[in-house]
Amino acid sequence: MASAITREEEILQAKCYKWFHNHFPLWRKMLFHVDNNSWNAVIGAKKKALGVCSGVSDFILILFGEIVFIEMKTAKGEQNDEQKIFQEKVERRGHKYIILRSETEFINYITHKINEQNEFI
Repeated sequence: MASAITREEEILQAKCYKWFHNHFPLWRKMLFHVDNNSWNAVIGAKKKALGVCSGVSDFILILFGEIVFIEMKTAKGEQNDEQKIFQEKVERRGHKYIILRSETEFINYITHKINEQNEFI
């Protein structure tokens, strides 16, 4: 099983979110991070009591008529068992789940998805 979020993944997520926020101001709040990592057992227990679930994707992107669940991994990062279960459940319900491994992949994917949405804006 893969370990919890690495510092490298944390930095990647922050860069990607900042890029999105700065480049698509009209889409703010339509991409958000799911805070399902805890730094200690006490905080983890509090989050669990509030409904935080392990394995949920790092980002959720809400588009017109589509929801995309985005998992950020480094080039060598692997999904853990909980993430694989979440992916399977999301896809079984007809939603898109994607693993992106770099800021460039994120930028290319998001730009493509937003450009597809221009007819709705």
